[in-house]
Amino acid sequence: MTAADNDGRVTVKELMGAFKETTLREHALSAFKSIDLNKNCVLTFSEYMRRIFPYANDREFKVMLSWVKPAQGEQQEPTFEPTAEQRKEIATMFKRMDANKDGVLEVNELVAASAVFGYDESEVMELFNNTDKNMNGLISFDEFIQLMKVSYI
Repeated sequence: MTAADNDGRVTVKELMGAFKETTLREHALSAFKSIDLNKNCVLTFSEYMRRIFPYANDREFKVMLSWVKPAQGEQQEPTFEPTAEQRKEIATMFKRMDANKDGVLEVNELVAASAVFGYDESEVMELFNNTDKNMNGLISFDEFIQLMKVSYI
């Protein structure tokens, strides 16, 4: 599998698109999550190599990475990091979405709140499943912050 846009990285969206409506979809997502070491929903070659060669020391790993050179002028994907003020706003949004006030978001709460922003249920379900890192069927505030980083709901 390769990145759909040939940027050298595979995103959850690209992976799910490749496995659309197949029986391997859930297995592929599980494998993706196990390789995605920093849990940012983007697989890099470095993360992939760390999983394939878990016993390689740092020197060996550096040598292996030197075999593959990034494309000339390739830039790192910017990551949204909320400021203290933005975290307060996100906390307010989280509390408003938490209809039953139990301190976590259930999928139905996220679906209802996201519909206002034009998201359809299938999009929200995919975002929810990708965000629920511990797979307990709930999104904590920390998981919600990660969701905001990738979706800007």
